[in-house]
Amino acid sequence: MEEGKRSAFFCGVIDGQEVESSGKWIISKTDGNSPWITATEYGFIADIPYTFKMVFYSNSRRIDCSGDFNFDDQKIGQLSSDKRDRVSPFIHEKKLRFKCFPNLSEKVTGIKDLPFMVTETDNRYVEGNYWTAISDKNMGLAYFNKGNMGSVREDDGGFSIPLSYAMYYIWGTRMLKGKYLYDFALYPFSGDWKTVDLHRKAIAYNLPAVSTSGIIGDGTLGNHLNIYGTDSENVLLSAFYVENKKVFARMYESTGTKTKVPIFVNSKKIKLDESDLLGNFKGSVSNEVVFNPWEIKTFQIQH
Repeated sequence: MEEGKRSAFFCGVIDGQEVESSGKWIISKTDGNSPWITATEYGFIADIPYTFKMVFYSNSRRIDCSGDFNFDDQKIGQLSSDKRDRVSPFIHEKKLRFKCFPNLSEKVTGIKDLPFMVTETDNRYVEGNYWTAISDKNMGLAYFNKGNMGSVREDDGGFSIPLSYAMYYIWGTRMLKGKYLYDFALYPFSGDWKTVDLHRKAIAYNLPAVSTSGIIGDGTLGNHLNIYGTDSENVLLSAFYVENKKVFARMYESTGTKTKVPIFVNSKKIKLDESDLLGNFKGSVSNEVVFNPWEIKTFQIQH
């Protein structure tokens, strides 16, 4: 970015006008030794008031972002007179969006998270489920999203994540009125994107760990219980659940690499039965399980 130019802001076409956001920032730190600082902006984009928070952590590169917008039936996105419009809703660079300018070389590649697959793309629209990213092989920037599936590599070098659209739409027009909250995260990284574990970090952001309580035990489990584990970096657990008093674990290979992994519960090897997605028995398998590239497997854990 040129000196004196902003490196990130909100922008979009609001009621037919190309506009950018403007506001005032307040930096605050919680009492004590908390490892984070919060930057809060109070501002407007056109006549839409918003509050935008960015949380910076001392122990993580991730920057958590939260935008709270108060809409009042504004037209957001490319204007159209076609009530069955099938084009304007997909012009992401006209929507209300967060836009930043990562300091990358001119040769940039997009990376997109597809269902059970991650791949590179030269398309300016980088569509992804849990995350998208751009990289010049030396460094890059990822968006971790919650409900905003996709991003845009713009002509001016900006990298944006669309937040809202409110205009004619072939599958039903929805104008916006009242407060809407948008959460996403920025994740700058160094080196090849394949070596920084973006997929696992994005899933951890979208699906944070949950906890539950049980009855008091006798202490035989110790003070640390590893319910499930593998020795693999590329086989991920996508579901762990109980159905009809049976315990199931669903896993998938996430990097396009054939791999063989041991599966264990509480650090002990276990007996596994493979099932289909409906829980129907397919056959017993050994503790050492082979996953083909992108393969999904479901197991019933015998106990």
